[in-house]
Amino acid sequence: MAIWSPEKCLFQVGGLEQVCLAVSFTVALSLAKSNVFMGLKTFTKSILCCALFVIGALSAKAADRLVIVGDATWGGWNLSQSTVMQKSDENADVFKATVHLDANKEFKFLTELGWGNLEYRAGASSVTLQSGVEAPLVSSEDEPTDGKFFVSESANYDIVCNLAEKTVVVTKAAYQTTALKHTALWMIGSATKGGWSIGEGTIMKADATNPAKFSARTELKAGELKFGTNVYAGFDQMFYLRDLSDEGKIVFGGDDNKWNITEEATYDVTVDVAAMTVSFTKVNPTAISTVETANNAPAVYYTLSGVKVEKPVAGVYVKRQGGKSVKVVVK
Repeated sequence: MAIWSPEKCLFQVGGLEQVCLAVSFTVALSLAKSNVFMGLKTFTKSILCCALFVIGALSAKAADRLVIVGDATWGGWNLSQSTVMQKSDENADVFKATVHLDANKEFKFLTELGWGNLEYRAGASSVTLQSGVEAPLVSSEDEPTDGKFFVSESANYDIVCNLAEKTVVVTKAAYQTTALKHTALWMIGSATKGGWSIGEGTIMKADATNPAKFSARTELKAGELKFGTNVYAGFDQMFYLRDLSDEGKIVFGGDDNKWNITEEATYDVTVDVAAMTVSFTKVNPTAISTVETANNAPAVYYTLSGVKVEKPVAGVYVKRQGGKSVKVVVK
């Protein structure tokens, strides 16, 4: 909802107070000098002025991405090893991460995986953040000085950046068992839906109570896969790869040894980066769900042995639709 003030010609949109954007201001100023505009009543002029400003205000967007870089993080200043923050489901201006920060070492936030773009920093001087205490988040557009953030204690922190309100809060996390590097993993490879495109990798989300464990339920086909750590980086990033001595173990970096999926099916995939383990559990398509079938949901057919069938011919199959599975006879 937009709230305007004719006295100040000011708009508040989505909690952001945006004052007379440059383009709109130029247009309004030109109108103010014209005879037509001067002939209008004060209230009408206020409405027109604010209408011009709201176009710019409504079109303002939060950054699409936010990453953490700096010596305080595991990846240091290596952009390919930056920490990806996750956008909040409730607020597109809010980004979150639960990761380890080293004490007395610097960090800041980037909106692109490159230098010279919009950054969020501490401002004119460095700032040591206190656990649970909100601090200003200063954009590089507002302050050219590259002041960094610090923490005084090495620990895992819940980090929350609100780009609309321009604030940052770091709070010591409940989970401190192992130092956390990532907010998510991305499964890529010929066995996955997105193939070898890192940007289309299958996201594996962190467990709410154990953020060192990542999981996803996804369809896999015959092919290879591995686990990436940065959805915005290229193949120079660090990957979790197969331990040659144990299929159920992972290694971080090293030789490009991938997992081979031999059977097409839906799998529950779990990676535990603390235990350095991985599991691929085939989901039983014959399991009957308690969720009611949605009439307009797409139907997927499987053989009784669990193999997905694109175009079923005559026979007995398991049909999954809308979260419910039933045995059907196709004639």
